[in-house]
Formats: sequence, structure tokens, C-alpha cells
Amino acid sequence: MPISMPSTRYFFLVAASIFTVALAGCNANQPIDAGAQQGVPATPSKIASERLVGRWGVAAYHQDSARQRTEAEARRQCSNPYTIKAGQNGGVLMHLADQSEPQELFLKGSASGSTYLGPAGMAAVAADREIVAISDNSFTIKWVSPDNSSRYGTMVYIRCP
Repeated sequence: MPISMPSTRYFFLVAASIFTVALAGCNANQPIDAGAQQGVPATPSKIASERLVGRWGVAAYHQDSARQRTEAEARRQCSNPYTIKAGQNGGVLMHLADQSEPQELFLKGSASGSTYLGPAGMAAVAADREIVAISDNSFTIKWVSPDNSSRYGTMVYIRCP
């Protein structure tokens, strides 16, 4: 009796299954961002979004010892300022990490007294930034996501004249 070869359809089904299992295994060793699925209930922010609207020089640092130098660099960036506009729903228009288009972000308070800036919803999630310092002429933000923090550092915004 002759041995028949499996049909082409059967071959592609098996190949697709093997590929799917192999592809799933590629993500198994990826680090999980601890803040991505967590967060805390947002409370009203003590900071008004209007305080962030304007033209800003922006720079970032990874070590606290570089803060003064970074503030000076942010001032120099006023020749090409980053503009933060008011959003239609009470937030501000800014970029999220790795996004080319700005979207409306919101100031969110927390029971601990921290203020976060990010998409509507829970506070202290991976897409958020914590406002660690603010004055009339500057604010400093730190990313909640360890990955974003390691890539972008602590960001300093200096108001441009």
C-alpha cells in the first residue's frame, strides 16, 4: 500500500500551530512592568491643569547631581519650546511615552498626596508621570514605569519667556 503525503492544508495548520507556540514563547522572558496593571484610585488633584499650559524648555537627567545642569539646558531649549495646550475636557495636551501625537492627559491626585499626570482613570499606572516638584516657572516629573524612567529620566520643564 502506498504511503500518502499529508495534504498541504494539514501541513500549513501544523506549521501555523508551531509558529504560534514559538512566538508566544518569545514574550515569556519579557520583563513585566509592575505598574502596568496596578494603580490607585484617583482623587482630585491639588494642582490646576492651567499651571502646566504654556511654552516650556525641557531637559532630563538620570542622576540627581545633574539637576542644575539640566535646568540650565532646559532654559536653552526655549529657543525651540515644547508647547502644552489646554485640553477640551479639563486636561492638557501632551505626549505619552513613545507616541508621536499628543493626547489629553489629566492631573490625578492620590490618597498619599502625590500628583500624577496621565490618561484618565486610575492614578500611578505605567503611562503616568508623577509631579515631584512644581512652581510658577517650572515643574519636574518622574515616570511611574521603570522602563520609561530608565529611558527618559527625570524631566524638568522650565517656563519660557
